[in-house]
Amino acid sequence: MDTFRHMLDNWESKARQSCERVEYTLTLHKQDLVKIKAFAQAYRLDEAFVTESLLQSAIKEAEKAIPYVKGSEVIRVEEGEEIYADAGKTPAYVQAEQALAKNLTGCP
Repeated sequence: MDTFRHMLDNWESKARQSCERVEYTLTLHKQDLVKIKAFAQAYRLDEAFVTESLLQSAIKEAEKAIPYVKGSEVIRVEEGEEIYADAGKTPAYVQAEQALAKNLTGCP
């Protein structure tokens, strides 16, 4: 019985993962494609998996790199210190991300 439960749990996990994936076409520099193919060959992985992993890592780093710009509005006080709203690109980025995520829901 545990064998089937494990199998069904695995199927459920795979179904959720596939619902979160979308196909997207992009243009690359030839040398970047060569590097992706080289990573895939060296690690014996699918090129799409390598590309997806690299893109995810780049996005995480780009999000971390968005600079905080101290605004004029105090949004809270922590341990007696005033915390100011971010007047940089982060609020616009977060708002756009949330709006776009609503449109990309594909599975129930």
